[in-house]
Amino acid sequence: MSIHTRTPPPTPTRLPPTNRPAHLAERSVGPVRSDLPAWPILALLWGMPAWWLLGLLPFSGVVMAVPMVAFLIHSGRAVLVPGALPWVAFVAWMLPCSLMLDSVGRQVGFAVRFSELAAVAVALVYVTSARQSLSVRRVLSGLTFTWAFVIVGGYLGMLWPGVTLTNTVGALLPPSMLQNPYVVDLVFPAFSEVQTPYGASEPFIRPSAPYSYTNGWGAAIAILTPVVIAAASERRTAKAAVWLMVGLVAAIPPAIATTNRGLFVGLIVAVTYVLLRLVMRGKWLPFLWVGSLGVLLTIVLLLSGLMDGILARQETVDTTEGRGNLYAETFERTLLSPVLGYGAARPSFTSEISVGTQGMVWSVMFSFGFVGLLLFALFLVGGLLRTWSAPNTPALWLHAALVAACVMSLFYGLDRHMLAICLVLGVLLRERHARRSSFWVPRLRPEVVPRAA
Repeated sequence: MSIHTRTPPPTPTRLPPTNRPAHLAERSVGPVRSDLPAWPILALLWGMPAWWLLGLLPFSGVVMAVPMVAFLIHSGRAVLVPGALPWVAFVAWMLPCSLMLDSVGRQVGFAVRFSELAAVAVALVYVTSARQSLSVRRVLSGLTFTWAFVIVGGYLGMLWPGVTLTNTVGALLPPSMLQNPYVVDLVFPAFSEVQTPYGASEPFIRPSAPYSYTNGWGAAIAILTPVVIAAASERRTAKAAVWLMVGLVAAIPPAIATTNRGLFVGLIVAVTYVLLRLVMRGKWLPFLWVGSLGVLLTIVLLLSGLMDGILARQETVDTTEGRGNLYAETFERTLLSPVLGYGAARPSFTSEISVGTQGMVWSVMFSFGFVGLLLFALFLVGGLLRTWSAPNTPALWLHAALVAACVMSLFYGLDRHMLAICLVLGVLLRERHARRSSFWVPRLRPEVVPRAA
């Protein structure tokens, strides 16, 4: 008689974690994390015409911050790169400064400003966290479209200076909010600022669309033009170079019509900065190309009558001396509330222009005290220093955009432009600190981007 023993089934052998297939290893630690989608940021940039027509351009960042926060929380991919924390801290510091507000109107204005700058902080964290979906080329392409639409807005202001968009979201706001002139300017955007100062022989028609004020238009062109040059040089194609030249030429007429000195100061500073850095690196061919282009554009602007328009406006509106007096008053009054500031602009004792409105630096200092000014400087100037190496020409042009922003912050408000500034600086910071970056290298390699880019 034979005895049959039943052999138990073999126990499955479990592979060590280091040798397991990738799909099994991912299952062992939980669900696979999906990459952050690019569309919330791209909707802000490519959707700019729609936001503007609806009167929602100042609030577009707030609207898109909602899905950004949701995606960051769901994916668990929030990345705060070195250099981004000061901006988050600055936005947080605005909250205690709101205790200094003394009227409902100023509270409404503060709420608008805080929500906008807080949304920019969300966008900054988002772009530094979404390296795969928001490639450098994708971000630069969106900013290039923004630049092109700003130029189109300049022509709208030249052709139809008296037009104001009225069928906007502003029609849905309660009358109490519309008592604030700042809010009215935001939700009912005009094509131009039409100024008729005392002593002027005729009105000064200064294009402003898609921004509320002409200075906003000029600041956008000064900051975004180096970004567009960076985008074209990153692509390194003849087509990109041709479109760049077409855009630069197209920007000249509305730029002249604005009689905006700050615009040209910002551009001159940016181009000069790039030229000096190219010389220091011994890049003589790019130096000659940029220098020749700069000389040619300067000659065209001088022959166009730009200086005559600026001088004519200066004869009737002495903005230089007026700004100097306003800045002195801003500093002296900030000394009386150095920590929390005043929360918002206040009427001047000597001018019809409010204190804390003429220049981002002065606005931040007056509204949020010297603490707020320090945090703002740590972000913008500190970001410049962190990305100083800018190892190639496209990165150098992006760096130049930040240099222009620093200069223009002394005399222009940049609230509307902080999104572009944070996207540029966010891209530079994340590529600078990334373990592997195809952008932060001395010689750019062809970038592989998603089809949708």
